[in-house]
Amino acid sequence: MGSLWSILAKPKNRAVLSWIGSGLVVIAAGIWAVVTYIWPPHASTHEDASVVCAQQGSIAAGRNASGNTITFNGGAPAGAGGQVVSCADTGKKP
Repeated sequence: MGSLWSILAKPKNRAVLSWIGSGLVVIAAGIWAVVTYIWPPHASTHEDASVVCAQQGSIAAGRNASGNTITFNGGAPAGAGGQVVSCADTGKKP
């Protein structure tokens, strides 16, 4: 243990160790960035089971909606006979 302290007591050795430690951190961060870019997380298997619904006059977006264009004309969905359909009714099949 005494020899370790004698090595660390010299400023030049501490500077070299700090450069080595910093380099290892940069290398680890670079490897992590490459790995997460090459192998992104898997998408959920229940994506088609999710339903997103907005009330009249609002906009809603579900999962994985980045990069989509939203066009809003202010109208609500109309059902049979021109009735306004509630959010719960839009998923029902006739």
